[in-house]
Amino acid sequence: MSVQAEKSFLIDLLQNSNDASFIQKVKNFVLKEMEAIPLTENQKKELDKRIVEHQENPNSGLDAFDFLDKLASKYEL
Repeated sequence: MSVQAEKSFLIDLLQNSNDASFIQKVKNFVLKEMEAIPLTENQKKELDKRIVEHQENPNSGLDAFDFLDKLASKYEL
């Protein structure tokens, strides 16, 4: 299966799943399979900034499913 097909399959699964445990299993699998890449100092600062912003206003972010929909549209998945 190509990477593009895998991405499309995963997005379809996540969009059609209301089971949080399923989504957690997918997340755990992806995190386990990915190699850790060290962040640059700028990336660390940006991540820290976003975490603080989220902690101060947890409802201000983009919904995960909306984000996946936008990715799917952007990359024509």
